[in-house]
Amino acid sequence: MRKAVFAIMAVLAVFVTASAFAYMSSYNYGMNPMMGSNGMGSMMKSNNMMSGMMSQIPEDVIVKVTSGQLTKVGKESKITLLVLDKETKKPLPNADVIIGIERGTSMTTMNMIGGMFNAEDIGNGKYIVRFTPDTKGYFTMHTHVIPDGKSMHSMMQNHLDIGIIAK
Repeated sequence: MRKAVFAIMAVLAVFVTASAFAYMSSYNYGMNPMMGSNGMGSMMKSNNMMSGMMSQIPEDVIVKVTSGQLTKVGKESKITLLVLDKETKKPLPNADVIIGIERGTSMTTMNMIGGMFNAEDIGNGKYIVRFTPDTKGYFTMHTHVIPDGKSMHSMMQNHLDIGIIAK
């Protein structure tokens, strides 16, 4: 299951990277006639493309950050998440919490730090994300949750971006 999840995330990463390249190419070198006068930029700004892929608010879960979101450059950071079932409001154990960390605000730089990885399940719906910021600034923690027993498709409906600041 995890290999399949990582394979899907790799495909999505290629798609998003290609989309960002197309956007930057049309922005810097004139518009692609196939895209119309507004080009890829209007599609990205209106969020039509990304909203079809990922929900802005998780559908099945509630994700809460229970630790600080201020970190130090060069030191391992531990961000603690509490994942709750949206219907029962009870902690959701045994979920796959898949993380990707981007330098900058969400979907602006496409500068991902390493690949996607799983948060550590410490029990009772709590998960720890460990990473070491290498520069000062803003980071986005792309958080995807696959509740136990749900298909990997649910990770796109249970997506939340969380901001982190490194000083």
